[in-house]
Amino acid sequence: MSVTSRVSPRVSPRVSPRVSPRTLAGIIVALVVGTPISSTAVHAQRSPATRRFRADSFYIREWVRGGTKDPDLLVEPRAIAITNQVVVVLDAGTREVHAFDLTSGAKRFVLKATGEGPGEFRQPIQVAATARQVGVLDAATSRLTVYSDSGRFLWTTLVPDGPTVEALCLLPRGRIRVKYLGATRAVALIDSSGTIVSRTSLPVATPLQKAPSFANSAYIADGCAGESMAVAPFFGGSWYSIASNGAAKRFPYIEAGQEAVVTTKQRRLERTSKHITTQTTMTTDVSPIVRGAMQHGDTVIIEAGATKMHPHQLLDYYRASDGAYLYSRRLPFTPTALAIAPNGRLVAASIGTETSLVVALSTTPRSPREIAKQKPRK
Repeated sequence: MSVTSRVSPRVSPRVSPRVSPRTLAGIIVALVVGTPISSTAVHAQRSPATRRFRADSFYIREWVRGGTKDPDLLVEPRAIAITNQVVVVLDAGTREVHAFDLTSGAKRFVLKATGEGPGEFRQPIQVAATARQVGVLDAATSRLTVYSDSGRFLWTTLVPDGPTVEALCLLPRGRIRVKYLGATRAVALIDSSGTIVSRTSLPVATPLQKAPSFANSAYIADGCAGESMAVAPFFGGSWYSIASNGAAKRFPYIEAGQEAVVTTKQRRLERTSKHITTQTTMTTDVSPIVRGAMQHGDTVIIEAGATKMHPHQLLDYYRASDGAYLYSRRLPFTPTALAIAPNGRLVAASIGTETSLVVALSTTPRSPREIAKQKPRK
């Protein structure tokens, strides 16, 4: 008698509070208040006890798509990837992939869920980008399809266990690196034929390796600079740098979180003569310390989750080479997806109760009073 389990986590670390687009439309500045600390670089193993904030931690809006001006454009933007030219947004609500001009926000192309043929997908769950290419992972076919930054189909490859991929990044020569659910054999290198070349486990404690999957879930920082990769677990006190050969280094968060203690419950849904269908529910009272991760050159940027500071809209910057904490910035709202462009501009998504939007933000050292005197940006 075979047993089929359907996992249904009750607590998902990725769920974010919804922010009204009407509220976001009026937000162009985020004020950062903090106690200045010496600018001397602090090694990862001696991180300061408190955050220090950059003088240019104020944000101004460059452009916005969606919201009240074009409310039917986006329904549920859940993932963002950026090339040198376009911002790619995965809309889970419509199963579409939108591309906007990086500079102006003008629409460049839309990829729709049409099927399983060459250049097609049915259920997109992840997007990734290089300087000139866009990748879309399809959960229905367990396949990655790659397009040019103008929307032209280039190539495709199978991704083993595609529905369990949490994040991925594109590498040279058609290879990809993925982060699967959990910690054991969770990081994999896949070649252009869809063959897994290597798999690496995250260096977590042995008891936690056997914990339920989402307790060991993590984000990977986009970019995979130099073919290395930064992995930021939802829970715990450390993030990791994974080298191209699979070697892992552990670095502490500026504000450590707790390991997730998970309670698992099972109930029978259906029983036939051939199989039993059960539902597994995983719950935890621990809040995730991380909500996302990005990489810009030698800098790893981690979006903080459950922190002692309020509101929980913080970006912590670390040096990728040695894990040293550098500084922090405060976001003007809580995004559902966030990515960084080659020029350092942030692009964030928000899912509202009425409309959703994508907004490009840039930092400025000008004070809120100086910004308020300027004419509003269109």
